[in-house]
Amino acid sequence: MKKYLELSDLFHEKSLDERMLDLAVRFRAYRKKAKLTQLQLADRSGIPYGTVKRFERTGKISLESLWKLASAVGCDDQLDEIFSRPPLTADDLRG
Repeated sequence: MKKYLELSDLFHEKSLDERMLDLAVRFRAYRKKAKLTQLQLADRSGIPYGTVKRFERTGKISLESLWKLASAVGCDDQLDEIFSRPPLTADDLRG
């Protein structure tokens, strides 16, 4: 149990670790929908089994490995949308 409060406790904002774990949980759903075990996914993606296992447990993974895993389960197109083009402003159009 924590001995102190964090700002995220007061404002219900997720920490980076919580966000990474949420990503891993969502990814696991894609893996299961593809009917792949972690071992099969590792084989298909070329990513070591330990990396797949650690990612699903902790959410920690390199971007390159995440991209390969997403490609192996058929959801890499969603990664293209992470940093979509920012909306144009009037200043952009004048410049």
